[in-house]
Amino acid sequence: MSITPKGGYNMFFGDLVDESRGSFSVGVLADREINQLFSARAQLIGGQMQGAQTVPSTGLIYASFDNVYAEFSLGGTYKPLNHLMGYFKQRTFQPYAHFNAGLVYYSATEYWGEGGSGVAGEEWRSASEISPMVSVGGGASIWINPIISANIELSGALPFTDKMDVHDVWYSGMDWQTETNPQSTNPNDFYYTFTVGVKFVLQDSKLKNDPRYNRKSYLKTRSYYQSKARRKPNRRRSGGFLFF
Repeated sequence: MSITPKGGYNMFFGDLVDESRGSFSVGVLADREINQLFSARAQLIGGQMQGAQTVPSTGLIYASFDNVYAEFSLGGTYKPLNHLMGYFKQRTFQPYAHFNAGLVYYSATEYWGEGGSGVAGEEWRSASEISPMVSVGGGASIWINPIISANIELSGALPFTDKMDVHDVWYSGMDWQTETNPQSTNPNDFYYTFTVGVKFVLQDSKLKNDPRYNRKSYLKTRSYYQSKARRKPNRRRSGGFLFF
């Protein structure tokens, strides 16, 4: 059982994504081994997103958005090196693939740009909801000692909504004032999240290393455990006799 606080960078790929698509995310990941190849995981991560869309003919910003989001998902990981080379919990570099499914909450606002039909910087519309989502990706743990490992991870998430940037429809000319003749955008938004973190082992695995790694495991971990042979023996009190 392990827990990994982490933080990093997200990139939004929706309708308003020509410029300034990157922002930050922070979260925590809990992971528990099921067997030598697979583990179950739960993740809570959130932060901000942003993006802007430009008018191709002028290069001016048509509209922009920002949001806050929080994603909770459950899933699993697969460790290919354990499959190919045998189980070794002290492996220095342990890559993995993961799949998650869950829910994402967001609250987003869209603003007019100088190339849009409204007043630049003025709020156009907003949206807030909870949407189902799925994500896939990969990562790696870098072993430091029996308790601590470094962690890097890249995930691609697909929420089942087109409103994380609020921009699900648009209007040509002055139709936006009366909201007539709406033009639909491409369905569904998408975002990547790259994070780095520190993994803390709360409960050591009960699984045993593949026999070929027994000596290597001992050499890597012996300095972290004090052997009984190296402990200082208790000093005995010297006794004496009183003669009359």
